[in-house]
Amino acid sequence: MNSDFMRWLLDLDVIPRDADQTLRLAWEHPWASWVWTLLFMVVGLFAFWSYTRLVGGRKSRGAMAMSRALLILLVLVVISGPMLELPRESIEEDWVLVLVDRSESMQIQDAGSSTGRISRDQQLRSILESHAEMLQELSEEKQLVYLGFHFGAFDLNASDTNQDETIVQLPVELSDPEGQRTNLNTALEQALQRAAARPLSGVVLLTDGRTDDPPTRSVMRRLQADSVPVFAVPLGSAEPVGDLAIRRVNAPRRAFIHDKVPVSVELDRLGSAVMDLGGTIRLVDQLSGEVLDAIELVPGETRDNVTLIAEPDFPGETIWQVVIDTDQPDLIPGNNIKSINIDLVDRPLRVLLVEGYPRWEYRYVKNLLVREKSIESSVFLISADRDFAQEGNLPITRLPRSPEEFAEFDVIIIGDVPSTFFSPDQLDMIRDHVANRGAGLLWIAGERSTPVTYTGTALADLLPMRGSLSLSPIGEPVNLQPTQLADRLGVLRLTADDGFGWPRELSDPSYRWSQLYYAQKIDPRLLKPTTEVLAETVQEFPTGRLPLVMKMRYGFGQSIYVATDEIWRWRYGRGELYPEQFWVQMIRMLGRESLSNSNQSAVLEVNPRRLEVGQPVRIDLRLLDAELDDERRVSVTVILEDEDGNALAEIELRRDVASPDRYSAIYLPETAGQLKVKLDDLGLPELRLTTLVEVVAPDDELRHPETDHELLEALATSTGGRILLPEDFGELARLLPNRSVRTINPLTERIWDTPLVFLLFFCFLTFEWIGRKALRLV
Repeated sequence: MNSDFMRWLLDLDVIPRDADQTLRLAWEHPWASWVWTLLFMVVGLFAFWSYTRLVGGRKSRGAMAMSRALLILLVLVVISGPMLELPRESIEEDWVLVLVDRSESMQIQDAGSSTGRISRDQQLRSILESHAEMLQELSEEKQLVYLGFHFGAFDLNASDTNQDETIVQLPVELSDPEGQRTNLNTALEQALQRAAARPLSGVVLLTDGRTDDPPTRSVMRRLQADSVPVFAVPLGSAEPVGDLAIRRVNAPRRAFIHDKVPVSVELDRLGSAVMDLGGTIRLVDQLSGEVLDAIELVPGETRDNVTLIAEPDFPGETIWQVVIDTDQPDLIPGNNIKSINIDLVDRPLRVLLVEGYPRWEYRYVKNLLVREKSIESSVFLISADRDFAQEGNLPITRLPRSPEEFAEFDVIIIGDVPSTFFSPDQLDMIRDHVANRGAGLLWIAGERSTPVTYTGTALADLLPMRGSLSLSPIGEPVNLQPTQLADRLGVLRLTADDGFGWPRELSDPSYRWSQLYYAQKIDPRLLKPTTEVLAETVQEFPTGRLPLVMKMRYGFGQSIYVATDEIWRWRYGRGELYPEQFWVQMIRMLGRESLSNSNQSAVLEVNPRRLEVGQPVRIDLRLLDAELDDERRVSVTVILEDEDGNALAEIELRRDVASPDRYSAIYLPETAGQLKVKLDDLGLPELRLTTLVEVVAPDDELRHPETDHELLEALATSTGGRILLPEDFGELARLLPNRSVRTINPLTERIWDTPLVFLLFFCFLTFEWIGRKALRLV
């Protein structure tokens, strides 16, 4: 309707000029066809009847009757409400929700491909790339809404248009999967809320099915009530999988060169098929690439702790790496390697040995200290005459009398010495040297004075047992065997014919030379809570196996109590080999702790070092330098940072009233990962202290590598959808129902009050009036 005259004639305002559809006649008050037939008949009969009695020619009267009939019919048409209608309809596209898993479990490499194992995320990208054309065609028919999900659902940005048509492009931008938890139910709820009041033809799930929040009955009922089918694309392996992972590595921060440095590795065996995995754990010097130690992991074994031993030759700061090499392609390569920083010191270990009388154990311990080139020893025998020349590499004529003199020693060995030989101040100095400077204290039990004479003294706190210190002998020969803790700490690992371990002959009573004829009887039930047993009797007693070597932490240092003085008997079987290794390894362990805390003016520690999200961690700062202590300082500030150096929290450590040199606080971490606690206080600018705490999520995705394809199959079946294997994903377009909504909304213009109708009325009336006059009809 581009003609201005026609638009005026029909009084058109709503219908556009450029409408290319054909206009049609419609009625505002439509009547049935039989009504119109009846009206035509009545109007025709009435019009012809009205001219039958008039005088005039037949044709003339017929023409006038026809004119009257048309006039009456025009009135009836106007009453029915004629309208011009421009057909118009709109189609609302149906939606397809495409949910893409972006949780950490997508990093697991258990998906098969022509090139070998790939990660689930790589499999997902491959599916989207290989069916990009199908998805593009589907997006022209339906509204595809791409959502990522882990904790919940979130929008995925569309990919930028690629100018190079030869490059296959993903329909959306996918970042690395980093979600630590998958809440499938929450993701479905949020996605359905996003599509509320929209025609929804289906939900497409690309996921491995691993979730801590499976779909609830309410979500399932909603999908079923709305007839929304779920098409699930299972990613990853349907078969059970396993993964060997490094959970934690414990190693000293500082150590001596030529020392046997233990690196304790805690393993995680993840997945139901992990027992089928084997491999090798290697300790590697990152700078030189040298393999320092290696242990084979045999399929089927269940041990979760492995200790690697390194004997470094060169001083300086270096980085060691613990690496797992599995005999099968690994699922999560990122958890197979951990690095540790270690400072190797080239100086002798300094040891003070104090003994009451020249018993056999004293003689052999003294000789090995003098013989060991990596140890500088000072020996003081209190029963010696005044003219006796005390032995050791660095002979002394008296015991230390000040904290500075005690600070010269990394380890103090107390044999069968009465406590009265030390002054109360000396006992306090030894205790503080262990507690504050991290020195090691090694007790060698005796029949006369140790430990009975230390009851009520300052050093009683460093003994591992409670109650009476008057210990009776066991009363029969016993054999000694180490515990698993000793193996993890790298002590009591004696060289035998078959390598490091514990020689069978030392635990076999048939070898009489390996039996200990004197050992103190210590009830395991009377050990202090912090005491750990390193060795015990092979023989069983009413209270169980009796502890023979015990370790306990005291402040920043450690104390070891050996409940026998007959290790020297082992030399009857293998010479000095076993006794020397027995004592040197424990002395070195105590010395490493002292080395880690020496020359420090303050120590920052966290406890525990590994915890779950939401569990409390205690942060302690202890000022070892009296010059740093300020009575006016009531608090110290530390910063908690994530692995990227982003600040997570600012924590205020409050001064301990009972111990003014200590500042502490309890914190509940909310973020998982390797977190750094860093001292950041304006009042202590000279201190640059940091320590690490490992926070794990209890529902960490990577701790459960198995897929859950059964869940996806149940979800698809119950909603009327189906499982689409990756190779069948191209069938999606055919399977999706058409839920688009067609809405008819025509444009109309009333024409009963237009100039055209007025002109028709005028013409009909004028024609009949002129005709009657012209024909002289009466």
